[in-house]
Order: sequence, then structure tokens, then C-alpha cells
Amino acid sequence: MIVVYLDLKECVLLDKKLLVFMDQLELLEEKRERLNSLIEQGWFSMSKARYSMGNKQVSSLQYGSEMEPLVRVHTR
Repeated sequence: MIVVYLDLKECVLLDKKLLVFMDQLELLEEKRERLNSLIEQGWFSMSKARYSMGNKQVSSLQYGSEMEPLVRVHTR
């Protein structure tokens, strides 16, 4: 078992660093929640736009990226 003895200055310094770390962690969590909210709003806006365009429009956003065409059509 290893015992580490810290003087008062070291303890105060560690406490301050821990408080700064906890504040930064809290800010990170708030920013993450905000980002998730913005992403959710973006998906909702995209779905509204797709709905308003109707079923006549087809784009790569409407099918999976792993799909590959079986036939290619050339137009003149």
C-alpha cells in the first residue's frame, strides 16, 4: 500500500483543478445537448421539406447509401 502525503497548498490546488474540470464537463454536456437538439431540428426540417416536395422527387437522401444500381440508363 502506497501512502501519499500532500500539504495544504497541494490539496487546495487539486481542489481548484477538480472544480475547473467539473465546470468544463458541465459545459461540454450542455453543448452536447444543444448539438443533439440542433441535429434533431435539422432532421425534422429535412423531413418537412421532403414531404412538401411530394412523392415526385427522388434523391439519394431517400434511400440507403449502401444501395448500388443494377441497371444504368443513358439518355440523349
